[in-house]
Amino acid sequence: MQGKNLAPMLAVLYGVAFLAGFSENLMNMALVAIMDEFHVTSVTAQWLVTGYMIVSTVMVTLAAFLYRRIPLRKLFALAAALFTVGTVAGYLAPSFEVLLLARLVQSAGSGIFIPMMMNTVLAVTPKNKLGSYMAIGGCMITFGPALAPVICGGVVTALGWRFVFVVPLVALVILGIGAALFLTNLQNNAARLDVLSLALSAVGLTILSYGLAQVSLDAVSGAIALVVAVAVLALFVVRQFKAAHPLIDLTPMTQKSFWPATILVLVAMMSTFSTTVLLPLYLEGAMGLTAAIAGLVILVPVLVNAGVSLISGRLLDKHGEWPLLPLGFVFIAVGFAILGASASLMEVVAVIGGSLLVFIGVGMTLTPAQTAGLRTLAPEMNPFGVCIMTTFVQMAACVGPALFTGLMSAGQDGALASGAAQNMAAAQGFSLAMWVAAAIGLVAVVVAVVYSRQRVAARAAAKAHVASAPESALPLPGIMTPNPYVVQASQPVRDAMALMVQHHLGGLPVVGADGKLAGYVSDGDIMRYLSDRHPLITGTYSVIAAVGNGPFDERLAELMTLPVSEIAMGKAVSVSVSSSLQDVCTLLSQRKFKKLPVVDGDKVVGTVNRSDVIRYAMREALQQA
Repeated sequence: MQGKNLAPMLAVLYGVAFLAGFSENLMNMALVAIMDEFHVTSVTAQWLVTGYMIVSTVMVTLAAFLYRRIPLRKLFALAAALFTVGTVAGYLAPSFEVLLLARLVQSAGSGIFIPMMMNTVLAVTPKNKLGSYMAIGGCMITFGPALAPVICGGVVTALGWRFVFVVPLVALVILGIGAALFLTNLQNNAARLDVLSLALSAVGLTILSYGLAQVSLDAVSGAIALVVAVAVLALFVVRQFKAAHPLIDLTPMTQKSFWPATILVLVAMMSTFSTTVLLPLYLEGAMGLTAAIAGLVILVPVLVNAGVSLISGRLLDKHGEWPLLPLGFVFIAVGFAILGASASLMEVVAVIGGSLLVFIGVGMTLTPAQTAGLRTLAPEMNPFGVCIMTTFVQMAACVGPALFTGLMSAGQDGALASGAAQNMAAAQGFSLAMWVAAAIGLVAVVVAVVYSRQRVAARAAAKAHVASAPESALPLPGIMTPNPYVVQASQPVRDAMALMVQHHLGGLPVVGADGKLAGYVSDGDIMRYLSDRHPLITGTYSVIAAVGNGPFDERLAELMTLPVSEIAMGKAVSVSVSSSLQDVCTLLSQRKFKKLPVVDGDKVVGTVNRSDVIRYAMREALQQA
């Protein structure tokens, strides 16, 4: 896919991922108003969030099948149609039952959006930049639900809870126009749906969420529900390994480079969803703030989370999982502990400080943990890896609010029974939930330390293997062109043109004064510069014909004196000298490149082009024959 088409396409997919996350917490700031209007309890009202997440999770388990079977544009249209129907029905709902049904239909559409985005990012972006691209997607996934209380709090206060459905509807119309213009179908494969697996996942997740919400209120019925849920989900797992056409290929979960990352994703996502659900209940119920003010209190941690998510993706690409992941979970555990200890004080500063640490920790862990696991998979396993990761994300969104809302309700009921005032009871319930969350965060710290050190050791072993292997054993160094012609960013374009003409080159890597790769300049860049500035240049022949034309000669002379950096493509796509041929071929094919710079660290050590790879493949085939 050409770079000029990639950016708007990803922008649309990032946008719908944000919309899906936003809609998950769409009702949080409206729960109190809905409880008053429809006369339901907080546990019942919470099913507007939990029920939404259950259906969304079921759709995520279905996403691997849908993504492989349905072209991208049609899949987007299906998801958008379901989302629109549910959103309109939610706005018009005359009763709580209809409102809940509308939310379930809405979630059936939004459940497709996030895995659709992640699968496409994995398919069209280079693996050595995956952390940065996934960071943007992860930022959208977390920024959406985190920003929802801010926007929806103001909407609820000013216009009433029904108008929270108008916000995503307007956003979807805009994104739909972008999808019609920029979405491009990718390659699809034959896939068959295992209906029994789908039913088992739906039943198991529903009973699990019910049991977690119920166990703190009625220990017996909650425990029974949890046992049944575990049994049903165990049957689901067994069937995935035995079925001819599993709903989800669980092979990635057998790899120690992948499955610990799913645990970390689960805890990170539980942290953000639980915080965004419980904080409004605490701020409104215990501190007596309005929905709008409660949303504004969460605004600072939300904005910081977005920035940290983007930075963390780049840090993961450069330095790996250590110490990023363990440090992030330390922030999460400490933040929850502060919230738990200060709940009864009802100090806004303490609430902002504790939640700020939690959201910083989530920004440091959620997307990096996802990327760390996904980038260890073979390309054919990507849809299933995304499905597993997103299922854990959705499970966290189901389990987290259900578990912690149940704990908060139990603590609140206990405090009321002992004679505490309503607001103090709400504060004590919130404190209990936060202390449990802190304990879970500490467990995640231990898992993150072990996993990160394992990944560091694995990469060190791989580098040692590459360093000790003879060049003949490494396909890329054997077929690339070593010591390629390069041009410095500060050199004039004339020098680059001279090298291209003298050595019959179509392009050159651009390096900085330190010898590090800084970009790429091609003959196409030169042609584009001339055509942009001279109306006579419409093709290659027109350049020949224009020579001798006064205005053209002036533009050409101007071009030749410019530094190469003025016309070169910055942030050139490259491959590492230790990359597999599979990665090289995938990048050449997806980005429609003819040639790629090969780097060792940041230094250019060679170039590899499509012809080199094709000749190598033919040579291997002839030897086999």
